[in-house]
Amino acid sequence: MRTDTSSAPGSSPTKAFLEIRMGNGPAIRHTLDDTHVVLGRSPDLKLTLDHHTVSRRHAEVFCDPFGRWWIRDLGSTNGTLLNGEEITERVLQPGDFITIGDFTLLFTVEAPTTKRGSVSTRELIVREDSPTALRTLWDFEPPRIAANHLFTVLDFGRRLLHLEDPGERLNALCALAVKPEFRAQTAMALRLKGEGGITVLAGPERALKDDRDEPYISRRVLTSLRDTGEPVLAGNLALGDGNQKSSVDLTISRDIRAMWVVACPLRRDEELLDALYVTLPPECGSVEWLSLFALVAEQFAHSESAWEARRHAQAHAAIERELETARQIQRALVPTKVDYPGLGVAIGFEPCKWVGGDYADIVPMPDGRVLMSVADVCGKGLQAALIASSLHTMVRATADAGRPLVDLMQRLNKHLCAYLPMHSFVTMICVALDLATGQVECVNAGHPPGVIGGTDGKIRYMQTAVNPALGMLEVPLVSETTVLRPGEVLALYTDGLSELKNSNKEMLGVDDLAAGFGRICAMSAGAHMSELADRLNEMLDTFRGDQLPEDDRAFILARRKPPTLR
Repeated sequence: MRTDTSSAPGSSPTKAFLEIRMGNGPAIRHTLDDTHVVLGRSPDLKLTLDHHTVSRRHAEVFCDPFGRWWIRDLGSTNGTLLNGEEITERVLQPGDFITIGDFTLLFTVEAPTTKRGSVSTRELIVREDSPTALRTLWDFEPPRIAANHLFTVLDFGRRLLHLEDPGERLNALCALAVKPEFRAQTAMALRLKGEGGITVLAGPERALKDDRDEPYISRRVLTSLRDTGEPVLAGNLALGDGNQKSSVDLTISRDIRAMWVVACPLRRDEELLDALYVTLPPECGSVEWLSLFALVAEQFAHSESAWEARRHAQAHAAIERELETARQIQRALVPTKVDYPGLGVAIGFEPCKWVGGDYADIVPMPDGRVLMSVADVCGKGLQAALIASSLHTMVRATADAGRPLVDLMQRLNKHLCAYLPMHSFVTMICVALDLATGQVECVNAGHPPGVIGGTDGKIRYMQTAVNPALGMLEVPLVSETTVLRPGEVLALYTDGLSELKNSNKEMLGVDDLAAGFGRICAMSAGAHMSELADRLNEMLDTFRGDQLPEDDRAFILARRKPPTLR
């Protein structure tokens, strides 16, 4: 099926990452910048997991046209686990753990950017500090945090799960920091962009509501936070125990304002860093206060991950409902009665899991001929399935009226030109077969050519590249006639067959498909039509290998029976 990516909503993949760790080793973050990545031991793969517990081509991660990421095992020796369960194929959710051999891969996605509450950098007074030292949590002994603080932080995390608006969650974070038990004098949520851009996402919240002083913002503190990714403590005083030097010598004199600054990361990607930034009174210069706000920031980050997972689950559920509707429509279009005197028929229909625009039908005509139609709707999902459904209705209604084949196609084209969405179209081939004489009339509108195969393996093509696809232009359409001789097999198909790709991204193509079909006809003379369909599907599956199907597969095979088989 042809996909119109220029107008298809949701076709851009969500920015996603794999944090890869072997045993207790350090995690390596891999950005999924391709929509399809194969993982395995083979050195020629983009993502190589070099260990004997991993198969050469172990698994693949791919993004479907709706932006959902999947994990699929490629027949590996040791299998692929998702959250401890062995799987063949599964949609990934943020926070899922993938186990491949001795490797553990954490799947994460980029959270949506918060848009509210932004303030221009020019409205901020940012101090250019020249500190002599910087301190993070790693510079201290393990801290002690009071039980009442722990309870408040956990309760805060629960409340965040009920605040749907991301701006409200950031405001709640800043409001928590200036509560009496947390001691912050001011609290802000800041965003750092690139090398120097700073915007305010929330705040400043102030412990004293009548405080009108500009919040003190240290660029050096924010730079350290961006470089290390660790919570930072800064001040213009000695540390709380009196024996250690200040973490950062702020440029502001302690005679003007004695203070501490704590900055903690909230969210980080390749370009942005969101941070909680608070100022504290002189008595709060200790690792315990640094640890407390680091814990608050971590709780906030966990809640954001939960909201992102919830958003993904809701989006995936909506997609699945649409796809199930599309599948039901598709299944209803496939005819169940294909018994015609002197004609053997097999219909193949294998829908891809996320598209819905292939159509195949066979119906008797009032003049005694049999009409066979195969179409492919540009687009995907429910829209394409609905258009295919309307084609089914119009073809059958027009065929019952006894109109000539060219008139039937012209009426379809006129209707689609009037009602199809912009940039959409339908490729279609219709064939009217006289069962008594074998005469075939064919109208091909921008579709792959039909193929006729004989018992000797020779093939011949039917009409192609004469008429445009339906729904594009109201122009006269022309037909072509030929004869289907006894024993010959006619094949009509969608480009899900001719444009099938293997693991090397090589396309099968019309000529190789036709040649393979000819060989099947030669080896299947006298065989039941279902056997021909099975052999065609087997040939296609062998060529595809472990490559994920990207399109529907639909075809009609019709053989005019020799007199002895009537």
